[in-house]
Amino acid sequence: MNKIVVVTGSSSGIGRALCGLLRSRGDTVIGLCRRPGENDLACDVTDETQVAAAFAEIGARYGKIDLLVNNAGLGISGATELLDPQKARYVFEVDYFGLYACCRHALQWMGRGGRIVNISSACALFALPYRTIYCAAKAAVNMLGLGLNMELKRAGIRVVTVCPGDVKTEFTENRIKQVTVSERYGQASERSAAHIDSRQNKRMNVDKVARKILRVCDKGKKPMVIIGAKYKALYIAQKLLPQRWILAATNKMFNAKG
Repeated sequence: MNKIVVVTGSSSGIGRALCGLLRSRGDTVIGLCRRPGENDLACDVTDETQVAAAFAEIGARYGKIDLLVNNAGLGISGATELLDPQKARYVFEVDYFGLYACCRHALQWMGRGGRIVNISSACALFALPYRTIYCAAKAAVNMLGLGLNMELKRAGIRVVTVCPGDVKTEFTENRIKQVTVSERYGQASERSAAHIDSRQNKRMNVDKVARKILRVCDKGKKPMVIIGAKYKALYIAQKLLPQRWILAATNKMFNAKG
């Protein structure tokens, strides 16, 4: 294929798997991550100076960028009222503003036929208890992607937002987890966090998800793609059923008891 591809969050999870697939077929892949390995550049997406420098170096070296995959992300869980505000803001810096910065700087080197694939989450599609901040950050990613899809259509640049369901990676382990017992919430946030952790072996295989994302990178035409049958069904259901039913269902599914 010999495309010039940039993948953020390339050191683990979906990013690492996707980089392997892209390189195996002959693409030139530059990973951006905080702990770079071979073929990666050190870049913290929350630092605008580092983002600008990384894309300037890539542009100077290759003269163009054919594909940007915004994969870097960070989760957070806990009762919204009790979360550390600085940690909540940091999640938005990683998940939304870092992605936004990468889009802006990559577009300076992207022409007609270019593509941006933003890895969002099924959490962007539904309100989930004790993951409200993460859901909000990913919902913002969806709106950014859909807006860019419209704005860049005339320029011949396609923007696709991908919303995977639960994937078996290090993501859950690495999320910010603030479990606070209080009179108002009791141990509900602790039980919710334990429920999230207990689902690790039930999550989708990361290599299968990466292969689906690869197809989106090559020829995906839909503005938004959901990965995971359960999440596709819920997305359709919430358009047909009363919102209170959907909230009750997701509340039960994601173990917000107490």
